[in-house]
Order: sequence, then structure tokens, then C-alpha cells
Amino acid sequence: KKVMGKFFIPTTRPKDWQQLLAKPKKHWRGGFSAKALAHAWEEAEGFPPEVRQVLSDGAFPVLRDVELLLALPEYNVPLPGGQRSSQNDIFVLGKTEGQLIAITIEGKVKEPFDKLVGEWLKGIKPNSGKPGRLQFLKQLLEIEDRNVDRIRYQLLHRTASALLLAEQFNAPYSMMLVHSFSQENAHFEDYRAFLNLLDVGDAEDSVPNSVSYVGKKNGVDLYLAWVRGEERFLRV
Repeated sequence: KKVMGKFFIPTTRPKDWQQLLAKPKKHWRGGFSAKALAHAWEEAEGFPPEVRQVLSDGAFPVLRDVELLLALPEYNVPLPGGQRSSQNDIFVLGKTEGQLIAITIEGKVKEPFDKLVGEWLKGIKPNSGKPGRLQFLKQLLEIEDRNVDRIRYQLLHRTASALLLAEQFNAPYSMMLVHSFSQENAHFEDYRAFLNLLDVGDAEDSVPNSVSYVGKKNGVDLYLAWVRGEERFLRV
């Protein structure tokens, strides 16, 4: 079990992110999300330009001038049911209009958002914590009455992480942001299905490089966003 401590050492270069990965040798490769994400965010020393632009150009004034206070790579958020935490690619604590916002960043290229929940639940043992974890996630996201078998599991727990971190830091705003370096927007249809699950009104019309407002979940305003990263970071 990997436990996240309470003390953090600042990074000075993208390479510093590698040691934090679950599988440092396997996951740190050119053309894959971990390395692309590290280079994009380290170069920007804050929000990458494309992320800033999507937040600024969106329909939500509260997101237009978010200040990045700190960003923690590979940040684990404990969840009930089993020993594995939700390991978020980046946790950003920001400030907007004098209030805090908790943002979880999920980096992607071609890799999927983990298994469909229906597949994730297959063949579980009698003492498995999976049913309890899923119940917790559904309660937190206020979708207890919804069938999530065709939803990607990672989207559920990454979004739950944002809500839990907002609660921890007493932040009234939260966001789960997909920073995808796929120029073909791989797996965007899974993200759109998640928006549909959460009853986002314009889910069917959602497009990459946009922000959606979900509503209040767990007493916190929740936003979801998809931002396309720069292709050049796939070649680093």
C-alpha cells in the first residue's frame, strides 16, 4: 500500500515527476501522458496556456481568473473499500474570487479511463471492497439510482477525488479536468457518457476544449473540463 505523506518536496524539472509514478520505468515514456503532462506543466510553471485559455473562454466567470496556489503531482486520495487510493496525476489547489478551488488533473493520450465499471466488478471475491467503494462513489456523486456499468471507473474516482479534496480544504469549488494530448481526442465519447450520467444539460453537444457545470455535489460546485494539450509534448 502506497501512503501519501504530509510533506512535499518542490520539483525543479519534469524528470522529478518520474519517481512519483506507480511504475516509474514503465510509465515514463515519450508519447505517453505522464511525461507529456510533466513537461507541459513544468514549462508553464502553472496552468499551461491551453488550460488557461479554456478556463478563461468558458461560460463561467468564476473560472476565468483562477490563480494556481500549488500543484502536487501523483497525489493520492484515500477511498473506502480496498487499499488502493485514487492516484491523481496532478492535484491543483487554486484560488478564485477569494475562494479556494480543488482541481484534479487526469493526463491522457491513447490510454482509456480504466475499465468499464461492469467489467471492473466481474469476478469479485466475497470479501472484496469493490461494492462498498462503488456505493461510496455513487453516494458522493449523488447518482445512487443510476446504472454505471457502461461508465469508465476512473472518471468516477477522479471526480470523487476533486470533491473530497474540496471538502478537505473547505473549498466551495471543485473540478476534474482531463488534459489529453491525443490530437484525435481519444476516448472523448467515454467522457461524454460521464457527462450524460451526471445530467449535464449540454452533454450531447459537448466538445473538446470546453468546461461543463455539473451542479452542487457534496455541497460543492462541481465542474468538468476537457483540454487538448500541445502535440509537441508527445515528442519530449
